[in-house]
Amino acid sequence: MWKAILLGATVPLASRFPAPFYGLAWVLGTLAWAIQRRGRARIIRNLAPAFDGHEGMARRASLQVFRNVARYYADMASLPGMDPATLEARALDIVHNERLEVLKGDRPVIIVSAHLGNPEIAVQALAERGRPFAALVEPLEPPTYARKLLQIRSSAGGRFYEATTMGVHSAMRDLREGAVLALIADRDMQGRGVCVEFMGRHVRLPRGPWVIARREGALVVPMFVERRNRMRFQLFVEDPFEVDAEPVTEDEAVCRAAAHWATLLEEYVRREPGQWTVTEDYWRVHACEPEEPHGRPCCAKEYA
Repeated sequence: MWKAILLGATVPLASRFPAPFYGLAWVLGTLAWAIQRRGRARIIRNLAPAFDGHEGMARRASLQVFRNVARYYADMASLPGMDPATLEARALDIVHNERLEVLKGDRPVIIVSAHLGNPEIAVQALAERGRPFAALVEPLEPPTYARKLLQIRSSAGGRFYEATTMGVHSAMRDLREGAVLALIADRDMQGRGVCVEFMGRHVRLPRGPWVIARREGALVVPMFVERRNRMRFQLFVEDPFEVDAEPVTEDEAVCRAAAHWATLLEEYVRREPGQWTVTEDYWRVHACEPEEPHGRPCCAKEYA
């Protein structure tokens, strides 16, 4: 309850006067890093593979993670005060803008991103290009806080759904009606993902984006976001790709797509480790065996 109350009280001020809240986010992120020893240790473990095991460098980058998590909430609190029509010009510098031409067609499109920078801002900024979008996000607790955050997320346009059975059904309906579907694919929330090689370790990444793309004939557009300054981001648009429909099986097609995605994800996490705002014990929570017990081997990099 207190999270919803705090968020509701902050939004009216932050949406009108965002600058002080970004300064406050920097301070709060720094304090949280200093106080939360267990959380700091988790993030250092998460980042260590990005620095080839160099703990000192991972420790320094962990401070950036705490600050960027706090800045994310400053982004959300200030979002309702932004004009959707000018959000792209105000918030984004786009690398390979020409690859976004796929948004002008009629083909289903799935944007896949990660917990880097603030992908929600990027997707919302692109909504003014003529196609609506729907996004699936992680269910949060308590429900009052989750509902308030969904309301704020939707304030600049688009529809955000929690990744529940009902939310997935709604998002699929929107995709089939012409909306762009936006998904985050660096955490396997369902525990039924694809085992891939990522930064020298074996982890599960979500199956959903690749299964949906294959079954719906959708084009996948990988996007990565890096924060440059407060509410200013650089958006990197990678080459769109298809998830093979023929002649391979669905498992093989999903494996190839997941391995390709893992290769891209590793490149961008290594570029800016301090912007990878995953705070769980990532390598423990998402660990998998190279050879799965039900005959599904790990999707090795040779598939990428």
